[in-house]
Amino acid sequence: MRQSAVPQSGGAGAAADVVGAARPSRTLSLTPLAPIIVRSGRPFDGWTGVDPARFPPPSTLAGCLRTAWARAQGVGFPLAPDAESAAASAARLTGLALAGPLLLRGSTVLLPKPADALYFGHGRQARCVRAEPRPFDTGCGADLPEGLLPVQLSRPVEGKPGPGPSWWAWQDWLDFRRGEEGEVTHAELQQRGWSPPAGDRRTHVAIDRDRQAAVEGRLFQTEGLEFASDPSDAAAGTFGDEPLRLLARCAEPLGAALVTLGGERRLAAMTPEPESAWPQPPDGWFEDIVRAGGLSLTLVTPAVFAAGYLPGWLDADRAPPDSVFDATSPPRPRLHLRAATVDRWQPHSGWDLARQQPRPTRKLVPAGATYWFALAGDAEPEALRGLWLASVCDDEQDRRDGFGLALPAPWTPVADSN
Repeated sequence: MRQSAVPQSGGAGAAADVVGAARPSRTLSLTPLAPIIVRSGRPFDGWTGVDPARFPPPSTLAGCLRTAWARAQGVGFPLAPDAESAAASAARLTGLALAGPLLLRGSTVLLPKPADALYFGHGRQARCVRAEPRPFDTGCGADLPEGLLPVQLSRPVEGKPGPGPSWWAWQDWLDFRRGEEGEVTHAELQQRGWSPPAGDRRTHVAIDRDRQAAVEGRLFQTEGLEFASDPSDAAAGTFGDEPLRLLARCAEPLGAALVTLGGERRLAAMTPEPESAWPQPPDGWFEDIVRAGGLSLTLVTPAVFAAGYLPGWLDADRAPPDSVFDATSPPRPRLHLRAATVDRWQPHSGWDLARQQPRPTRKLVPAGATYWFALAGDAEPEALRGLWLASVCDDEQDRRDGFGLALPAPWTPVADSN
């Protein structure tokens, strides 16, 4: 495999920079060299129109990195001439575990906005308000599932919902989870965070292969996601033209290369990163969870659960799947769900390489969804460490694909009623 240096900027010029001697690593960044196109799988016709620009889901990244790994191993495409060999190769590829994507700007990791952070107001009146599990006031109630608390604003707010960044800087995310509301203002979140700019929409024509000319009336559009700061965004002035990159982990080390990412085989520069680029827990994080007696789990990539918005393992033994934890770790912690806040589900589909057909559409729980748990029984900090950026999906293949990565944080459970 050709060895490469770290590309320092996006655009076509970055392609020429993919030469050098960076060592292969399991932590990788991808710099898109063109707007990324990711479709949801919903029908595309004259009534529904074009899909809006979409952040790449874990399966898109998984397809990209598994293809890069296969090429590094000398595996060609199509996989094999006979079905049996092709299925074996496909199983080998899908068995490669991945995690991500997160966002990286410079050395700063960005995470999706938690669903329990809400924006209100505009301009100088804009503010971010926390929502948290709290019991109903006396005389109030709802048809929530038994045992679940409602998630309510932490303080009264006047005014209407307003805009705010979709991605937060790592330290802002940690401060919010520590409950340090007030130390990070809406303006600071805006300045250090990121919101996707307007999609890059392009109109295409169908080509008649015989005449090598456009087919009259056969037009279609695509809308790509540009990984650059919107010039109108406050963050643009802070970070200049520093490009955003996708951050990922792969079970096998990979070297620098040009890879295709998303639709239309658009290029991205893949660069090995130091292991320290992957987010690490702050000191004493898991001890704080044990002392608090509870934790929140916030999704940083979309998840797929057997029971819709609820993990299926909650109905079993209330412990996340075995594969989340190291075999040598203490017994898995038992978790009692107390509340959840989840935004609208996202449609998702894809292409089944082994069967050579589209995958069925599924409903994803979006990144940012937050679940609050009380620790059921004793738990050791080391047992909780396995939850750090681990997938909490029910299905093993979804976990290997990088869906459902979650971050635990300390949370003090509240009583059921006042």
